[in-house]
Amino acid sequence: MTQTPIEEEFNPGYWPWGTDADRPRFLHTMLRVRDADASIRFYTQGLGMKLLDRFDFDAGRFSLVYLAFDGYDGGGALELTYNWDQAEPYDLGSGYGHVSFGVPDIEAAVAQLERIGAPITTRPKKMVPGAPHLAFATDPDGYAIELIQTNRTGRPDPG
Repeated sequence: MTQTPIEEEFNPGYWPWGTDADRPRFLHTMLRVRDADASIRFYTQGLGMKLLDRFDFDAGRFSLVYLAFDGYDGGGALELTYNWDQAEPYDLGSGYGHVSFGVPDIEAAVAQLERIGAPITTRPKKMVPGAPHLAFATDPDGYAIELIQTNRTGRPDPG
């Protein structure tokens, strides 16, 4: 059974993940943030993500910010939703755990986060012998961010 596209107004700027997918895939995780600039700084300067897009919706008084390491087609992205009039911190809820990022050099990643003032809640450690090191930081809104070492030497792969 072939599906035909729905005929309606089309803006390709709102279709960054493509228009002709043939299988499901992970797109993004959304977090609500109170200070878009502080959060963008944490994820770009602290973790090395790229700012892909920022959409400001004046009528709704909110912004959507998309960040990723390799663009929209390089794996999962992070969507930050900034509600302009949110005065109180968000309740993170009892169901939230963490967002996890693989880093080639965990010591360097933790040092960079510390340079920008991010709290490190768990210093690099191994949970069990033979496992990669992991660490935890807290982003500007209190979300737990897990770092897992993805290179055994602690340095990025050459080339």
